Amino acid sequence: MSSPFILLLGLLLTCVALGAAGLLHWRRARRAYEDRLALLSERERVAATLHDTLLQSMQGMILRFQGVGHRLAVDSPERATIDNILDQADEVLAEGRHQILALRMPIVYGDKLSQAFAAIGQSLQENYTIPFSMQVSGRVTPVNGDRSEDIYAIVREALYHAYQHAQATTVELQLVYGCEFFSLYVRDNGVVTGAPLRALPAMRERAARLAGTVDVLTLPGQGSELVLRVPGAVCYQNPRQLGWRHKLADWLHRSGH
Repeated sequence: MSSPFILLLGLLLTCVALGAAGLLHWRRARRAYEDRLALLSERERVAATLHDTLLQSMQGMILRFQGVGHRLAVDSPERATIDNILDQADEVLAEGRHQILALRMPIVYGDKLSQAFAAIGQSLQENYTIPFSMQVSGRVTPVNGDRSEDIYAIVREALYHAYQHAQATTVELQLVYGCEFFSLYVRDNGVVTGAPLRALPAMRERAARLAGTVDVLTLPGQGSELVLRVPGAVCYQNPRQLGWRHKLADWLHRSGH
């Protein structure tokens, strides 16, 4: 058997092996994607069931109690007790809506992240009758699936807090697709109370898994801003090459100039 024939046969076997390995990897990735879709579908079904049964029933009970309370004298102790119970029930109902919102994780793979944010912003705007706006800056770049879910969860929590607790009259989300960082800003013009954001430790823990950061800025009389920054090399499907200005600045920083 001649040497060229052996080389050709070896090359052919190598190509077959690489093709088989690639096909196996593709099938595994597809199976994982389909399993993820099934899980999200089940979570959506559970969330819809909870909303249509538990929360709707609780809302009906609150309305009935309100009707009873309105028939009592304004200065009666019973009226004050019922009003206090109704305030607590409203808080429980709002928390229930929040948990259902957390169950509903949309498909945020690739370039669908901004669409998911627009959808949740629209939903919150309709529920709380507070205007929502979203701005997108930079060249939109697809985000890795696992990374996008963490990013979505952090921003969703920030948006919910702005609507539920900040007493704002407007809420804004800005997405900045930069070369070095993917930055997201959640702004509101609400009341700055000084109380810490309850979910902030969990949000920072999620961000740390992405090598990112979460910062909260507050200005009295102007509201607050939550900033999430994630390195593009971590979250982008195809990280961008930094321009010569970034490379020069990095070199100067490293050299101590």
